[in-house]
Amino acid sequence: MFLNEQKSEIGNVSVATTDFKGHDVDFWAKSLSDRIVSVGEECHPVIAQQAVAFKDAVLKLIAYYMREAIKSDRTTLINELNRQGHGDMAEIIRRL
Repeated sequence: MFLNEQKSEIGNVSVATTDFKGHDVDFWAKSLSDRIVSVGEECHPVIAQQAVAFKDAVLKLIAYYMREAIKSDRTTLINELNRQGHGDMAEIIRRL
């Protein structure tokens, strides 16, 4: 009789929760920059310093473009609500 053993690994799992809201841009930008750039614990200190500086620059760039994407999406939503005659709802979203 042969046994076919299968192994599965899912890696590290983390959970972050909020109360009555979604995660903000800074949360998502940090999550993404952590996935894009990692700094090895055993690398040379100068290289680690450069990697941390690069990671910070990546974080700021991600956050900037995420904020711009949100503004653009809201503009699209506001214009669509206005086009359909829902100016009151468009104004509520504009004030967010």
